[in-house]
Amino acid sequence: MRTVYVVIDTETTGSEPMKGDRIIEIGAVPIYKGKVMSDLAFHALVNPEVIIPGHITGVHGLKNDDLVQAPTMIEVFPRFKDYLGSSLVVGHNIVADMTFLDMASKETGIAPLTNRYLDTLELAKEALRNGPFKLTDLAQRLGVLERPTHRALDDAFVTARVFLELARLMGGLSRLRRYVKNWRG
Repeated sequence: MRTVYVVIDTETTGSEPMKGDRIIEIGAVPIYKGKVMSDLAFHALVNPEVIIPGHITGVHGLKNDDLVQAPTMIEVFPRFKDYLGSSLVVGHNIVADMTFLDMASKETGIAPLTNRYLDTLELAKEALRNGPFKLTDLAQRLGVLERPTHRALDDAFVTARVFLELARLMGGLSRLRRYVKNWRG
């Protein structure tokens, strides 16, 4: 049975979920048989029910007015969890995204994610040895044409392409098994 990888990215109101920062956008794209499945992508804006600080809006461009009509996490999280299913989740510095998704789980009363995962940051450090390791730098260094925009779906696509390039450098997707971890939620 072939592994389905789902590359995820989130945009948030800040970097500290334990201090009230929340997800405002989720993007995800599956990879199957080494191909990015663009037509099966997941995207959702999320009303965080908290104010987005101005300096954070400056990063991704999402304003409070953009999200006032968006569904809340109580609607989005179960759809996203169903979308992921038992796939192997991939992301750049993915522990940050997963920590925010854990908070979403707690606030919605829905069981947390328990997917296996891979972190492209860890893979890049192994494959390339020397930084910088920011997603923008990796995309350029690996010849990925797209650049991160700090929007969840765009960045999920960039991360997917970076992931496939890193896998190629490391001998193929099957060689990444030792980097797979289990998320405990």
